[in-house]
Amino acid sequence: MRIYSTTEFEIRIRDGLLEMRSEGTRVSQTGSDGERAFSSLLRGESIEMIAFDIRAADFRFSSVELESRIRYIGRQCRGIPLAFIGRGDQRGQVRAAVQTIEKMDGTARGFQSRQQALAWLKTARQPA
Repeated sequence: MRIYSTTEFEIRIRDGLLEMRSEGTRVSQTGSDGERAFSSLLRGESIEMIAFDIRAADFRFSSVELESRIRYIGRQCRGIPLAFIGRGDQRGQVRAAVQTIEKMDGTARGFQSRQQALAWLKTARQPA
């Protein structure tokens, strides 16, 4: 297993799964370190499925900024199934993420449980 972390996020990679966990308050000015690390790892690793765990984060983005960030994820992860794991009060953001990814012909689902998300990803991943 490989682990990369900062004060804002942690990325773990194992068996084709990239898990990115965000923490703390996220505003427009945050995110470039995570985006750079994420993009670099996608180019350099064999990634078959991705889980974004945002339960420990509070996103304070406008709807336009949220959609822009989700579209960035969708472009970077084309062809890779994505699971978004959020708290109950994050349902709207998770729903927006899933809908945006699906509009881009991606495969995404929202969950409140990490175990359920990982189980779904294993069934949704493309054969190597």
